[in-house]
Amino acid sequence: MWKKSLIVAFAFLLGSAIVIFAATTPIDFTGFDGSGFAPTPNTGQLDSDIWRVTGLSDGDGTFGGTYTSGDFARGQSSGGVRTGGVYSFDVGGGNTTLGVQPGSKDFTPGAFTLKVENTTGTTASDIYVSYKIWTYNDQDRANSLNFSWSLDDSTYTSVPTLDYTTPETADTTPTWTSVDRSTTLTGVNLPAGSFLYLKWTGDDVSGSGSRDEYAIDDIEVRIGSPNNITFAGMNASHGLSNNVIIALLVGFSILLFIGFWLRRRTTN
Repeated sequence: MWKKSLIVAFAFLLGSAIVIFAATTPIDFTGFDGSGFAPTPNTGQLDSDIWRVTGLSDGDGTFGGTYTSGDFARGQSSGGVRTGGVYSFDVGGGNTTLGVQPGSKDFTPGAFTLKVENTTGTTASDIYVSYKIWTYNDQDRANSLNFSWSLDDSTYTSVPTLDYTTPETADTTPTWTSVDRSTTLTGVNLPAGSFLYLKWTGDDVSGSGSRDEYAIDDIEVRIGSPNNITFAGMNASHGLSNNVIIALLVGFSILLFIGFWLRRRTTN
C-alpha cells in the first residue's frame, strides 16, 4: 500500500515539476498547411495576432487581419513551385515550415514578422533568439533572408551576423537544406507586458530568372543565455535554472518523508 501511495505522490510532484520547468517545444509549424492567417485561426492556419506577412502582390498583411486566399494561402508543397506566395513547405519527413516562393511582385522585398509578448512579469534585458532557415535551391538566382528586431514595430535593428543568402547557382538535383542561426540580443530592456517584434526580410540579391523557395522553422525566444528558461507569449524551451533544481530537491525530500511515514503506518 505504501509503495502505491508513494508512486501516486511521485507522479503528482513530477507533474508539478513539469509546470515549473515551463518546458515546451519551439515554434515548429506543426499542423500548418498553408491555408492563411486569421486572428482566430482554423486548423492549418497561423494566428495573425502574432504573425504578419508583407510584400506580396495581394498586398501587405496586418496584425489581427484575415488573409486566407491568394498569395497568403498557397497551400502545401514539397518544393519546386513557381507561383509566388506563402506556403507550408514539407522539407522532409512531414516537417512543415513557414515558407515563401518569391516572385517579381512577391517578397522582393517582403517580410515575415513575429510579435512576442513579455509575460514574465519582469524586464527582459538580454534575449536569446534561434531559428532554422530551409532552402530549396532550384533556380539560378540568389535571394536574402535577413533578421532584425524592434520594440515599436517601426525602428528595426539589423543583426548582420545572421544575414543569409541562397546560392546563385542552382543545384543539379535540388533538395531541402538548412542552416541554423542564433544570437543573444543584448541591452533590449523589454518591459513586462511589452512586445518584441522579430522580422525576417527577403529580397533579390543577384542572378536572374525565377527564385529559390525558402522557409523558417524551429524558432526559439528566451530570456538570457541559451541555457535559461523561459520566455513569454510563445513556445519556450528547455534548461534547468537554480530555482528548478531547488524545487526538485525539495520535492525529492518530500517524497522521502512521505515514503517513510507511509511505511511506518503499515508496519504499526
